[in-house]
Amino acid sequence: MVSGRPGVALVRTGRDTRTLLGNLRGHFLTGLVIILPLVITVWMLGILFGIVHGVSTPFILRILRLLGLSLVDDAGFTTYLAPLIGVTATLLLILLVGLLTTNFLGRRIVKEFDRLMLRIPLIKPIYGAARQLLDALNRKTDTFQRVVAVEYPRAGVFTIGFVARDDTTLRCSDERTGMTGYTLVFLPTTPNPTSGWLAALPEREVVPLDMTVEEGIKTIVSGGLVVPPRWERK
Repeated sequence: MVSGRPGVALVRTGRDTRTLLGNLRGHFLTGLVIILPLVITVWMLGILFGIVHGVSTPFILRILRLLGLSLVDDAGFTTYLAPLIGVTATLLLILLVGLLTTNFLGRRIVKEFDRLMLRIPLIKPIYGAARQLLDALNRKTDTFQRVVAVEYPRAGVFTIGFVARDDTTLRCSDERTGMTGYTLVFLPTTPNPTSGWLAALPEREVVPLDMTVEEGIKTIVSGGLVVPPRWERK
C-alpha cells in the first residue's frame, strides 16, 4: 500500500517543476518582449548621440574660441555643457527629420535612404529588422477599425485579425450583381504584423474581440505573451 505513493509523489513533483519552469519562461519572455524595443531605442539613440556629439561639439568649441570667449577653456564647460550641446543637437536633428518626413520631398528622401540601406549586405538584415519592428510598434491604431477572430486554419482554431472595411460588396468581372455583406479582414503574421494576407469573409463568420487595435498589435508582436489584463486568468 505504501510502495505506490512515492511514485505518485515524484510524478506530482515533476509536474509542479515543469509548471514552475514554464511560468518562469513565460514571464522571462514577456519581460524580454517589453524591454527589447526600449533597449534597441536607447542603443540607437546612443549611437546617434555619439555621432552628433563628435561632430557638433568640436565645431561649436571652435566657434567659441574664434569669438574669444574664455568659457571654452573651462573644464566644467567641456565636461558638462559640451555633452549637453550634443544632446540638444541630437534632439533637434530628430525633430528636423520628423518635420521633413511630413512632406512629399521628405518621404521621398526617406524612401531612397531605406532602399540604399537595404542594398548593403552587412547592414540589410539589421536595418531591415529594426525598421520592421519600429513600423510595427508605431503603426497608427486608426488604420484598422477593430480586432476580430476568424475560424482559421481549421474548425475550432481561431486567428486574430484586424477589420479593414465593413459591409463590402465583392463584384466579379463577369457578373453585374455582387456578393454583399462581406468584411475585409487583415490577418497578420507573428511576430511581424507588417506582413500577412487579406481575407474577405461573410460578416457572420467574424467574431469581435474585447481588445483595442493597439492591444491586438502588442499581442501579435509578442507572440501571445503580452495580452490585455482582462484576458489574464484570475
